[in-house]
Amino acid sequence: MSSDVFPDVALEGKISTEQRQYLGVHEGDIRLSDINADFVFVEVFSMYCPICQHDAPGVNDMFARVLASDQADKIRFVGIAAGNTPFEVAFFRKKFDVQFPLFEDPDYTAHKAVGNVGTPAYYLVDLRDRKRAVMVFHEGEIKDKEAFLKNMLGLIGE
Repeated sequence: MSSDVFPDVALEGKISTEQRQYLGVHEGDIRLSDINADFVFVEVFSMYCPICQHDAPGVNDMFARVLASDQADKIRFVGIAAGNTPFEVAFFRKKFDVQFPLFEDPDYTAHKAVGNVGTPAYYLVDLRDRKRAVMVFHEGEIKDKEAFLKNMLGLIGE
C-alpha cells in the first residue's frame, strides 16, 4: 500500500449481534472508523486464495491469543473478502471456523481502496485520534506468526 493512511472503507455484510458488540458498532452501515477500539487488525483475503486458506488457522490462533491477552480491549480483528460474495464469505467463515467479523467486498471496492494488494494482506491500523495510520503492513503468508503477533502486541502496548 502506497499510503500510510488506511482508507475509511465501508464494511459490508451481515454480522452477528455478538460481532457488532465486539466491534462496538450499532445496526446499519459500518465504516472502518466506526470500530470502537484503539487499533484494528485487518486481513484482506479471498476464499479462493490458497495462502489465505493455509493461513486461516494461524490467524484464528492469533485472534484467540489476542482475546486472551491484556491487550484484548485495545484491538479488534476484521476480515475483508476481496471479490467475495456473502455466500463465499459464509463458506470461508464456516470452513475455517473464523470467529472475528468477516465482510464481503464483491465488487472489489475496499480492495481497490487499499491499492489492489495481493491476498492475503494484513494491516495493523491505529484508530486513535481517527488517524487510521498503518503501523504494520504484510503481504503474503505470515511465515513466523509468533514473531508477527509479538511485534503487533508490542506496538499496541506502547
